[in-house]
Amino acid sequence: MRRKSIALLCIALSIIILQINVKLSNAQEKINLFDEILSQTSSRAVEYGLKTCFSTGENGEEICNYLIKSLGLNNKSIKLTLSKNVNSYCINFSGNNMEGYIESLKNCDSNNNITINVSRISNKNGLVSLKNKVSSSIGYRGKNIKYYQYLKAKVLENSSGVKIKDDYNLNKRIINILKSHGTKNIETVAINNGLSTVAYTKEYDAKITNNKLIDFNYAVCDYSSGRYIIIGTPEIITTY
Repeated sequence: MRRKSIALLCIALSIIILQINVKLSNAQEKINLFDEILSQTSSRAVEYGLKTCFSTGENGEEICNYLIKSLGLNNKSIKLTLSKNVNSYCINFSGNNMEGYIESLKNCDSNNNITINVSRISNKNGLVSLKNKVSSSIGYRGKNIKYYQYLKAKVLENSSGVKIKDDYNLNKRIINILKSHGTKNIETVAINNGLSTVAYTKEYDAKITNNKLIDFNYAVCDYSSGRYIIIGTPEIITTY
């Protein structure tokens, strides 16, 4: 009887260890598409941003001021300007290569809709860190939280000193990256200065466009200063 109990315990422990290994393996395999696209296209970040929206039953003015402090925006190097009326309260901020606003708007059910909009000039992709910081600051206070991310990157010469031939080849390379991770609903259209592509990666907050789920949008654009890749989830939220 004792040997049988020991055997059952060993089996149970083996199953638990196997499940832990599977979870760790899946976590390791999860790819940051933003970083992979930058790496595979020899591109360098120049700007990134995050727009976060949620609703709350708490006082809108208090929430905005709390978030300013929690996100470390209440220091001398950052300029804050306030605008408010009966239905809204907004704090704009700028400084340290960063700008944006935190706004509260009253809605019809007596709750407040909060928007945190942050953009930053940087040669590194800081989206993961920024999203984690914003999420931690919101904590239990937010309901129906939605995140909209964007990243702008400049395409550089590759290791051999040669740029990717044209927008179509660059776009094809990015599509191949997406397909390698099981991405669906990939569609590309021409725009004035390049190409814009939408897709469904199952990794981000999604929306429905033309009866299809979409959570990823990128554009390959040519400017006088060079060629750029602009990525957004579920769509690009900055001008391009």
